[in-house]
Amino acid sequence: MQPPETTPRIESLQWLRALAALMVLIGHVLEEAAHYRGMGAAAAALPWTRGVDVFFVISGCVIALVAPRHAGSPAGAGAFLVRRVIRVVPLYWLFTTLMVAALVVAPGGVKETQLDPGQIVASYLFLPWERYDGRTAPVLSLGWTLNYEMFFYLLASIALAWRWPRAAGGLVMILTALALAGWIVSPEGAAARFWTNSIILEFGFGVLVALAWQRHGSRHRPGLAALIFLAGVAGLLLLHGTGLPRFLAAGLPATLMVAGPVLFIARSGGVIGRTGMALGDASYALYLSHRFVLRLATLALLPVIPATEVGLWAFVAIVTFAATILSLLVFRHVERPVLARLNRRLAPAPA
Repeated sequence: MQPPETTPRIESLQWLRALAALMVLIGHVLEEAAHYRGMGAAAAALPWTRGVDVFFVISGCVIALVAPRHAGSPAGAGAFLVRRVIRVVPLYWLFTTLMVAALVVAPGGVKETQLDPGQIVASYLFLPWERYDGRTAPVLSLGWTLNYEMFFYLLASIALAWRWPRAAGGLVMILTALALAGWIVSPEGAAARFWTNSIILEFGFGVLVALAWQRHGSRHRPGLAALIFLAGVAGLLLLHGTGLPRFLAAGLPATLMVAGPVLFIARSGGVIGRTGMALGDASYALYLSHRFVLRLATLALLPVIPATEVGLWAFVAIVTFAATILSLLVFRHVERPVLARLNRRLAPAPA
């Protein structure tokens, strides 16, 4: 889930970022409605939150697009890692701090999270932490994906000791070796289980999509793009709940959803292009902030909304609109200026 400024401005990637964030948001809204009011249980059972898997494939693709200029030297690998840290950490730490503050000020208003000093420290350090309920998650629970992101960035910086595209092959091999180790050994520790989960292969799928783009670019065949994308959506629906490993049931369909638009849709420009760019830019802020909007809406609006199909989707629409507006404001007034300042001071562009 990383912001996009240092990536090639592939318009379809921006739209896919926005789609993935909105899928997760809508899934969480439906879960809240089903949990508290018994509304929309069937809709909540659909694989909305597999938008996370789309994010992971996008992340692998993005890293493989920006990595070549850093490949082949320790200095380049270090600069790459610094830029990744700048890209992810400030906004994540901001919303993690807000969650800690909420736990201190109004613990009863925070759902399924307790004030645990060890978990808080691990959250800021991106270390997997097993919670009181057995789930491995940080204090801002959806930040579990950021723990995978930062681990992936570290692996990518190691692979960048090689020149490109050998570095890409090395990175995919590292991810595969870790997933195989997790499958064969089945480690017991929370961190070891987390970092050898086969879901990390989804980053590798994204790397392969990027290699195809670097070789062939985007060919404008929107019909083919739509066909491949819809095949991915169908795969998500058909394979959900089958018991297959997540990298197969969700990762492969997510790869189709990303590969179709990236490889077969060129820039459209105009209002559509600008809208996609704006929503894609704000997708990281939307992912991190939407839980706060949703919690406020759950406490204030959900009790008074009619427990009907119309009421359910009105609730979804209100929360989605409010969360999207907040994310655009956060991107414009917080994320973008902070990142610009940190990049000027700490990570000047390579020659």
